[in-house]
Amino acid sequence: MKIRTGFITNSSSTNFLIISKEELTEDYLFEKLGFVKGSVLESQGRELCEKIMYAIDSGLRYYDYDNPDYESIKEVFGDKSANLYDKNKDFHAYWGYTSSDDSPLIQFFTTDSFEIEEKDFYINGRSCIW
Repeated sequence: MKIRTGFITNSSSTNFLIISKEELTEDYLFEKLGFVKGSVLESQGRELCEKIMYAIDSGLRYYDYDNPDYESIKEVFGDKSANLYDKNKDFHAYWGYTSSDDSPLIQFFTTDSFEIEEKDFYINGRSCIW
């Protein structure tokens, strides 16, 4: 038997969905998440956007779906998100997940449940796995 005596944590993750009129880039995401160039949080915001962009290629955690479609979005993110996806067929849809094992801002992004809805941009981060 091994006994761990150091810091122990349970990792959590958040699956996220992004539906965007424009193709997603780090700069566009930085703007849409409300970060401001030259602000105190610019470097942390850029890191968060970089991690989200990287996470898009990772798929969803604990789900075996390749690409977003109406049914998979409905199962993971609910009716509202699935209907927004269906209503905005000409928009881009992305998904992925972040982990609480990362930097403090990514941890906050991961452990907080959130949703941002604008006419040209939507992000759902309510699929949290603890």
